[in-house]
Amino acid sequence: MRNFNPQITVEVMIIGGGPVGLLLANLLGSQGIQTIVVEKRRSFQSDRPLAIGITPPSLEILKAVGLDLVFSREGVPVRHAEVLESRRSLGRLDFNEIDSDYRFFLSIPQTRTAELLERNLSKYPAVRVSKATEFLGLKQEEHGVIAHLCDSENRIEFEARARLLAGCDGQRSQVRKAAKIDFRERIYPQRFVMADFKDHSGLGSEARLFFAPEASVESFPLPDGLRRWIILANDRGEESPTEYLVRRVKALTGFDLGIEPASFVSTFGARRMVVNRYYSGRVVLAGDAAHTMSSIGGQGMNTGFADAEMLARFAPILLQNPARVEECFAGYDAVRRRAYEVAARRAEQGMWLGTLRGRFASGFRRHLIKDVLFSAPLRRRLAPHFAMLTIPNRTLKHTPAQHLAVT
Repeated sequence: MRNFNPQITVEVMIIGGGPVGLLLANLLGSQGIQTIVVEKRRSFQSDRPLAIGITPPSLEILKAVGLDLVFSREGVPVRHAEVLESRRSLGRLDFNEIDSDYRFFLSIPQTRTAELLERNLSKYPAVRVSKATEFLGLKQEEHGVIAHLCDSENRIEFEARARLLAGCDGQRSQVRKAAKIDFRERIYPQRFVMADFKDHSGLGSEARLFFAPEASVESFPLPDGLRRWIILANDRGEESPTEYLVRRVKALTGFDLGIEPASFVSTFGARRMVVNRYYSGRVVLAGDAAHTMSSIGGQGMNTGFADAEMLARFAPILLQNPARVEECFAGYDAVRRRAYEVAARRAEQGMWLGTLRGRFASGFRRHLIKDVLFSAPLRRRLAPHFAMLTIPNRTLKHTPAQHLAVT
């Protein structure tokens, strides 16, 4: 897909070619809406912390563009997750009995997610992608938005017009800044290190959560025989992140990761952010541009996918009747803010539980997980909880009709 002619006016311009922006483009393209995706990178590869989990509600959304089975084949369906404290099992999550057509948590690297979404855009003649194109600013007019862009390869600046503009450009969103949308943010002190290794664990497609008084370890299977390991980062920094992770994983879990080098290593922090408004005029935000949360629990990208689904539902209405912009975007703000608040709170609680340290904390966590969360009254609720099946407004199908009654 070549760079677009800057003289062309499109119906919807999406700034940001990450998973949320690409999913929105697919959903709009399936409706024949003239759409352009503007992405400043030349490819969708990234060395930033990457999501790997796609939940059942997100697979429901992907089904609308024929990608649910494609993703399921490309990823690793995780049907069980065991939780341990000091190497003793506390309980096992079983996704086989959840109320969904997708009874698993799909593990697939974010780069592959972006590749599949981009490739699927070729089905939609109405959608184009312009890579190596930087967003510099915007100006709103009565009937649309003028975006100030730059061809990064030729250093040529130009303007392009759209009737609606969606900012899907991540937590450092330039669209958010240009639209003068304020936000509230909390930066957590915890930092983590993750690494992908060839999987010699013998755990197969099962996820593991290893809690211990010293630190906690998360472990998830990946396609191509890999496994991801995540641990609280070393505060002192006297050894490399990889050396630290390998040493601590062996001490806490017994698994030796030093057999082969890591294929991917990253350190990352955690923050919680939400905008004061999801929109301004004809500019609307989705995904990390609108909200971020701790990556523990894998709920951030999935919350963004549901943002994209709702925006795609409202887009044709707004294009036919621009006078409904305020009404539709206000409804979008209310619905998606509620989903974010619940997801972010759960992610924060999960991070708090996993980063408790010390023997007293370990004993408290053991009791909470084994005797409370895995007790008979609550056990059956855990898998739907972690599969995001209890998030309000998780998809349009599970959003109250009055929030969608705009015609």
